Amino acid sequence: MTQQYPRQCSLILTDGTTGIDLSEMRIRFHVSQADTESPNTAVIRVYNLSEATINQVEKEYQRVVLQAGYPGNFAVIFQGTITQLVKGRESALDSFLDIMAADGDEAYNFAVVNKALAAGASPQDQAAAIAQAMQPYGVDLGDTTGLTGGILPRGKVLFGLARARMSDLANTTATTWSIQNGKVTIIPLTGYLAGEAVALSARTGLVGIPEATIDGIEIRCLLNPMIRIGTRVQIDNSAINTPTVLQQGLFPTYGDITLPATVTRDGYYRVLVAEHTGDMRGQEFYTDLTCLAIDPSAAPDKSVQPYG
Repeated sequence: MTQQYPRQCSLILTDGTTGIDLSEMRIRFHVSQADTESPNTAVIRVYNLSEATINQVEKEYQRVVLQAGYPGNFAVIFQGTITQLVKGRESALDSFLDIMAADGDEAYNFAVVNKALAAGASPQDQAAAIAQAMQPYGVDLGDTTGLTGGILPRGKVLFGLARARMSDLANTTATTWSIQNGKVTIIPLTGYLAGEAVALSARTGLVGIPEATIDGIEIRCLLNPMIRIGTRVQIDNSAINTPTVLQQGLFPTYGDITLPATVTRDGYYRVLVAEHTGDMRGQEFYTDLTCLAIDPSAAPDKSVQPYG
């Protein structure tokens, strides 16, 4: 079990060549990531910067890289483009600079693909051609191991917004696509990203009691950068609070029915939403997850350590 102390955080603002390291300042952050096409976002508050540093940030830097975790488990939890800066004061003593950022928003909004593919092109070839149009905006092709399907029987022209063509590809291959830390990630609807699952228990960072809700299995744990969109977590199913379906009256209405998320037999779940929240001089340092059961046709292997 990796030790979960002391907390570590790194915040670097960059123009692509040079940058400024704000890791020594007090930092609060909230990162929202999901298995959806729209860009992930982050709101980062940095305290008590000098006016000269704020002016430098405003004039010179366009990108942000945020890392968090612990010794032995420290990695990027967000990187993206700065979309807005807000400066203000919390009190007479404390000023702040809020940095709003989005992951791949320029590629999502502006990348246009215009490419002809020959007959015999695979889904991987199509994804690579579409992602190539996003490269000038800082987005590359990432994990697409779950992308399968037949080859093109004839030539095909890819034209239009790259995001629209990627959505077309996802629809025809039963996958989802999203931009995760500057990488196009494609995941099967019934699968997950390859790699070892993260086992969560009270000894390995699980906080409180997981809940089966209409949105999915909701889990809170200590901040863990190993947990990414599309990866697997494993929890003890006996620890999940599952509501009872209640029906009222002789003819129950739809409003009386609660439909909680499915609880699997082996406790493996795919991460659909992950929100990282932290305060380097406060109490918060959590990852909040919404997960879904993995389809039995994509049963996970057992490459996971036993519960701590």
